[in-house]
Amino acid sequence: MKKENLIKFYSNHRLYIFPVIVALSSLFLIIFVIYPQTLKLINNQRAIGDLMNKSRFLETKVAALESYDEKDLSRKVGFALATLPADKDFVNALGLLQQLAARSGFSINSISFGSTASKLGDSDSFKVNLEIRGAKSSFRTLINNLESSRRLMRISSIDISSSQTSQALDVALAAEVLYSQLPQSFGGVDSPLPELSQKDEQLIAKLARLEETVSSPSATQSLPRGKSNPFE
Repeated sequence: MKKENLIKFYSNHRLYIFPVIVALSSLFLIIFVIYPQTLKLINNQRAIGDLMNKSRFLETKVAALESYDEKDLSRKVGFALATLPADKDFVNALGLLQQLAARSGFSINSISFGSTASKLGDSDSFKVNLEIRGAKSSFRTLINNLESSRRLMRISSIDISSSQTSQALDVALAAEVLYSQLPQSFGGVDSPLPELSQKDEQLIAKLARLEETVSSPSATQSLPRGKSNPFE
């Protein structure tokens, strides 16, 4: 009886049963086979495109690195580090202060370090106290030389003493000498190369001129330098 019912049901609805089965099978294939495979293909193509773009970027970056003049870049880094060292570099700072004082016609009687350090913007600093002596007429030259020093420093205090009958000045001067740590991160492999702007190039050229001025024979000629060792 049941078999006869099934045969009768099939006979009455056979025009609809086959299309329904085909539709359900197609829907099953689309949901569980075709769609996942299509999505995987799209993702793979996207990943391949990203890899090709990254490869082209790295090739361009390598070409740019190979085009750099290593000696010129090293020279520019040297100028920058001479202006703003990565550490305190006390010896260089003391030698420079002695040189600037001597060039200005002043002799150094004593040098000492301040007890506290301070922060100026993104840079750190340490204080150097100078007791110097020189002609009144050379005082402005001293200030100019200190302010235009190849190494960044700032005069934080000045105490001047002199007599009306003397043309000499006794100056107690405190200078804050700057330094700044190097960046800890220079970006990833896929980050763009930093480029020197026109303003950066102009600044480096100015630093180069300062370096030439400091090392020129006329700048290092014999001038009163006070004690050869200010700590003696």
